[in-house]
Amino acid sequence: MRTVAASTSSCAAVVLSGAAFLACDGAPGGDDTVGEIGAPIELASAAIEVLGTSESLAVVRDLEVLPDGSVWVLNSQEPYFMGFGADGEALGAHGSPGGGPDEFPMPSAFVAGGWEGEAWVLDLLHHALIRISRPDADSEQFSLASTSVPRGSVRSGMSMLDASVRTARLGREIVVPHSTATMQGGVLQFRFGLLGADLIAVDPETGGTRTLVALGDVLEDPSGDFSASEGGFPLWYRLWASCGENLVRVYDRVTNQLRGFDGAGTEVDPIDLPPVPFTEVSPRQFAGAVFALRQAEVTGDVAARLTREDSLRLLNQMADMVQGAPHELASYLPRYVDFRCDENGTIWLQPLDLDTGGLSGGPLWLRIEADGAARDVRLPERFDALRFTASRIWGVSRDEFDRPSVASIPLPPR
Repeated sequence: MRTVAASTSSCAAVVLSGAAFLACDGAPGGDDTVGEIGAPIELASAAIEVLGTSESLAVVRDLEVLPDGSVWVLNSQEPYFMGFGADGEALGAHGSPGGGPDEFPMPSAFVAGGWEGEAWVLDLLHHALIRISRPDADSEQFSLASTSVPRGSVRSGMSMLDASVRTARLGREIVVPHSTATMQGGVLQFRFGLLGADLIAVDPETGGTRTLVALGDVLEDPSGDFSASEGGFPLWYRLWASCGENLVRVYDRVTNQLRGFDGAGTEVDPIDLPPVPFTEVSPRQFAGAVFALRQAEVTGDVAARLTREDSLRLLNQMADMVQGAPHELASYLPRYVDFRCDENGTIWLQPLDLDTGGLSGGPLWLRIEADGAARDVRLPERFDALRFTASRIWGVSRDEFDRPSVASIPLPPR
């Protein structure tokens, strides 16, 4: 398979609200080897099958599908965990904030793929994986604390406004992202430290740990000749997923590839992706993408919300202040914001949606089969995908009043 050669990066200043953001042009060259993208698949709202809901369900932060067909969700408020059986019956709701042994001070996300047929969550302050799918049984947890993974070192590398940290089962081990980056060297060095962190394989049965992939050693720094500037830092994500019993893939922004590493950490053939989803971004699109960061700066609170009128006024002000060519603005933003695999290794990539606003995706996903066949899949509006299986997409369907329900959409035969 031909690989895409990395091109020389160049950087240009992007000025926004008095702070200089540096946009680095690291667009890759080379041919696309995924193959022609087939006709898009449009999934209709009528195909959505609701499994269950609850008046306590607020914002679903994550979801896990177990082998028996049951589904557990991570809720944004108490109760943190709710389960639904394969037929929709309620399996229980539990989980409250706090620092006690049976409380959850900072639940982050489920272990993708589960463990021994159960749903486990990573709690960052407990620094442990905790089983949540049997609320009536004694709690069971596995501490991540070790000399290789000290407390506070499990970091996401994702959005700096998002506390979610991806962990995933890989055979008989669980992969966790690990970084010792601190803020002592400034925001930029901290950000680069997260992007170049290690993927650590942890054995829950023995407590042993090993470095699976040292991302800082195998991935070229996407910043190129990035020059630090007060108030600016890149918004690129580190995206990775377990894509089978013995394979982890990581998105390489510089080469526009999905790099692969087997269970021994040995690199396998990469997958060359189609040309990047966008190459130009308007000042208003750029302002919309980074709006949440500016809002947090203005309000002093990440969770605060402005009125619709104030938000529109701030957005217009930001757009007027943005300076930079469209291709420079495009190189500053992430190209993809989510990356997942199903149990058969089919790849799902979600591009940044410039029209939605924020650093998030929209209804469009790129599906890449094991044989390289690729197609765009457009989900119904108001359906948020969180897990993919060979036959279904699982997530949350929101009605016209924004009330969420756990739901799925069957995929058409391949």
